[in-house]
Amino acid sequence: MSDEKTNNPLIQVQNLGKKFGDLEVLKDISVDVYKGDVICVIGPSGSGKSTFLRCLNRLEEPSGGHILFEGVDIVDKKTDIDKHRQKMGMVFQQFNLFPHMTILNNLTLAPMKLQGQSRKEAEEQALRLLDKVGLKDRADAYPNQLSGGQKQRIAIVRALCMNPDVMLFDEPTSALDPEMVGEVLSVMRELAEEKMTMVVVTHEMGFAREVATRVMFMDGGYFLEENNPAEFFAGPRNDRLKLFLSKVL
Repeated sequence: MSDEKTNNPLIQVQNLGKKFGDLEVLKDISVDVYKGDVICVIGPSGSGKSTFLRCLNRLEEPSGGHILFEGVDIVDKKTDIDKHRQKMGMVFQQFNLFPHMTILNNLTLAPMKLQGQSRKEAEEQALRLLDKVGLKDRADAYPNQLSGGQKQRIAIVRALCMNPDVMLFDEPTSALDPEMVGEVLSVMRELAEEKMTMVVVTHEMGFAREVATRVMFMDGGYFLEENNPAEFFAGPRNDRLKLFLSKVL
């Protein structure tokens, strides 16, 4: 890997703003995401976390600013956003699996349709990734035959089947029963160990503390503090963050 590739951010967010009518949800946000980063974004509900994440692949259209992904400004209307979205895996709170298709068909649809993989290629990759998350035996099952934790692991595999350069997670465990949270976080932990670049909006403070390379606190549409996990949790500087941590830890 060349030095230039290593030193340039994978994603550069510059002066990002987002309004819904008169409501300003994101205010002049600038942040760099480097290859191998695991960034956990935490904060109270309504602080703009999910909107920030959804702007990164233009599921929400920014009202201002720039987002450079691998050097290309994806906010520019001339950019083929669908092409860039293929390199950005997205995992939501809800699993969004096609209920009428088997798990294997859910996983092979996009690689075959969008990347031109043969069925054999797509199925081999899907089965390898299913094996990795302990669900190879569920390949022929339908989504309604799976638990919530299994569905979310499948949703992660579906994103990985596109061989993304970055994974975006929008509160991936918040819709799960508590006993299923661990199985999803362990898959994400493994991805982090493999140096997958990840931006994770989460309420799971233990995960942020253990796995993140950087933790960012958001409130009122701003990033108010950012630090490595040890210092972020042990010595918060911002008063709003201190108050937030006193309630959630």
